[in-house]
Amino acid sequence: MNQLPPYEERGEKLQELTAHLQSLIASLDDIVFEVDGNHVIRNVWASDPSMLFMPKEDFLCKSITEVLGPNADIFTAPLNEAIKTGNVQELIYKHLNPAVNKWFKARIKPVSIHADLENYILVFSIQDISTQKISELALEETKNQLEMRNDLLDLSQKLSITAGWEYDLVSGNIFWTKQAYALFDVEEDYLLSLESLESFLGAEGWAQLNQSAGTAIKQFRPYNLELSFTSAKGIKKWVEAIAIPVSSGNRVIMMRGALMDITLKKENELALIEAKNTAEKASQTKSEFLSVMSHEIRTPLNGIIGIANLLKMNHTIDQEDYIGNLIFSADHLMQLINEILDLTKMENEKLELMLTEVDLFKLVKNIKNQFKSMAESKGILLKTYLDDDIPQWIIADPIRLNQMLNNLISNAIKFTEKGEVTLLIKQTSSTPTTVCLNFKVQDTGRGIPAELQAHVFESFKQIQQAANREHSGTGLGLTITQKLAELHGSKVFLESQINKGSEFSFEICFEIAAKQDQEDLVPVVFSSMEKKLKGLKVLLVEDNMINSMVAKKQLEYFGVFADCASDGKAALRLMETNPYHVALLDLHMPGIDGYALAQIVRKQYPNIHLIIFTADIMLDVKQRFAKINVYDFLNKPFAPEKMYQVLLKVAKDRGVLN
Repeated sequence: MNQLPPYEERGEKLQELTAHLQSLIASLDDIVFEVDGNHVIRNVWASDPSMLFMPKEDFLCKSITEVLGPNADIFTAPLNEAIKTGNVQELIYKHLNPAVNKWFKARIKPVSIHADLENYILVFSIQDISTQKISELALEETKNQLEMRNDLLDLSQKLSITAGWEYDLVSGNIFWTKQAYALFDVEEDYLLSLESLESFLGAEGWAQLNQSAGTAIKQFRPYNLELSFTSAKGIKKWVEAIAIPVSSGNRVIMMRGALMDITLKKENELALIEAKNTAEKASQTKSEFLSVMSHEIRTPLNGIIGIANLLKMNHTIDQEDYIGNLIFSADHLMQLINEILDLTKMENEKLELMLTEVDLFKLVKNIKNQFKSMAESKGILLKTYLDDDIPQWIIADPIRLNQMLNNLISNAIKFTEKGEVTLLIKQTSSTPTTVCLNFKVQDTGRGIPAELQAHVFESFKQIQQAANREHSGTGLGLTITQKLAELHGSKVFLESQINKGSEFSFEICFEIAAKQDQEDLVPVVFSSMEKKLKGLKVLLVEDNMINSMVAKKQLEYFGVFADCASDGKAALRLMETNPYHVALLDLHMPGIDGYALAQIVRKQYPNIHLIIFTADIMLDVKQRFAKINVYDFLNKPFAPEKMYQVLLKVAKDRGVLN
C-alpha cells in the first residue's frame, strides 16, 4: 500500500495546483466566478483586479442579487436555466452603466451537478468583447445606412423620375436605370440607345447634348444643362442632364450621369415668366392710362387755374373773393389728382427722393403761413416749435417732406373744432454730418377711436362714416404720408384719445448741408416779374386753345410776346425762319407729338432751350427725356412764379435780361 506524501508536501502541491488553475482561468477569461446553485459566489478570479467594481473579498459568500442589486435580473434567468438543464448558457450584454460603451459576453457552465443546491457548482465567466462588438455594431450601422441610402435613392428616383446612366466610350455600351424607361414613357424591354435618345431630343436638343458631352470629354470636366424632349407618348418634358467623365490615364473612358425630370419646375418657371410679362404689360397699360388721364384732367385744370391767375393780377376788390375761391377749388382738385398719382407711383415703387439743400426754417414758416388762414377761420391756434440746436440747412426732398407735414397739419386742422394744432420738431441725435429729427403734429380735436386707429393709414379709408361726412377728401393723405415715411426708412406713429386729441409723429435722419448761413429771402411777388423778360424769344407749341391763350397772356405779362404753334409741323416751320431762345413743348399733340418734336429740335436746333410744358407728370416721362438731355419741365397747371423762374434762368444764360 502506497503511503501518502507528508501533509506539508501535499499542501505545497495543492497551492501549486490552485495557482496554476488561477493562472489558467485568468488566461481564458477576464473574470470568473464560482457560483453555487443558490447563486452564492464561492470564489472570484480576475485577470485584472481593477476590472472588479469592488475588492474581490467583498464578493465572497454573497449572492448575485446582493452584489448587483436590480441589475442581477439579466443573469438570474440564464443561471436558473443552466441549473435546471445542466447545459451551458451564454448572453451578451452592455456595461451595466449606460454611460460606459463596453460590451461583455457571459458564459455559465455547470461543473458539478448535485441535488443539493449548495453543492451545485457553476463557473460564471465574463469576457470583455467591446472591440469586437463595437466593430460589429459599426458594420451593422454602415450596412443599415447603405441599405437606407439605396432605398432612398431608389425611392427618390421613383418620385423624381431621375434616371441614372453609364456610357462606356470604349465598348459603346450604354446602361440605364429602370427610371429611364418611365421618363421616356417606354416599356422596360425597349432598347434605349443613343439613336433612340436622339429621336426623343430632336435635332436641336441632340446638338446641344453632343456639344456639352464633347467639351466634357475634351476638357475632363462635368456638364449640367437643361433639355426638352418629347416622350414616346408625345408628352413634352424637361430634364436636367448631369454627367461626370471617368478617366484612365490621359483619356476619358466612361461617362456617368443622370437625367432628372424637371418638367413641373420648368412649367412653373415658364408660367411665372408669362405671369410676370402679363403683370408688366398690365402695369405699363395702367401707367399709360394714368399718363393720358393726368394729361386730360390737368389740361382743362390748367385753363381754369391759368385764367384765375391772370384775373389775380388784375381784378377789382369785389372780385377778389370769387378769384380766391376759384383758385382754392382748382388747387383742391389738383391735390386729389396728385394724391392718386403719388399713390400709384409708390405702389409701383417708382417714386424716388430728390435730395437737395433745404432751409428747414423757411419750409416750416411757409407751411405755417399756408395754413394760417385755414386755422384762423375755425378759431384754432396754429403753433410751431423747433429745437434751438436744429441745423437750418439739411439735405432732403423738400417736396416730399412738405407733403408729409402738409397732410398731417391739414388733417389736424380739419378734425379740430377748437383749441390748437402744434408742429414740434425735436433733435433726437446728431453727428458732425448728420442729424435725426422727430416731427410731431398734435391737435386738440375729436380724437380717433382705438378700434379705428389701425385703419387710418389704409388707402381710401376715413374715420368718419359715409352717411355723416363732414369733410371732403380721398382718404389718401395718411396712406401717402406713411408710404413717404417708409421711403425715408421711417414710420408714422399715432397716439389718440377720444375728445382729447391726436398726435402723429415720425423720425427721419438727414445729412447736414455744408452751408448754414441765415438767409432772409424776399418772396417773389407778381409786380416784380412784370416786363422783366423782354428780349427773350419764345416758341409756344400747344394744341389746346385755352391753354395756349393762358400761357401766352402770362408770357406777355413777363414781357415776352411768344409765337404760337398748334402742332409739331407748324412749330418746325416757325423754327426754320425764326431764331428762338426757348421752345415750350406740349407732349400730346396730333401728328408729331412732343417726344418726336423734342428729338428733332435737339438734332436740328441744338441752341434752342427745350422746356417740356405738359400735364403728364409720370416719372417715365422725365426718364425718356433725360435720355436726350432734356431736363426742364413746367407742369400744368403751372404757377406763374415757376414759369418765371424757369425762363429767368434761360434769359440769364443767354444774356437777354433788361
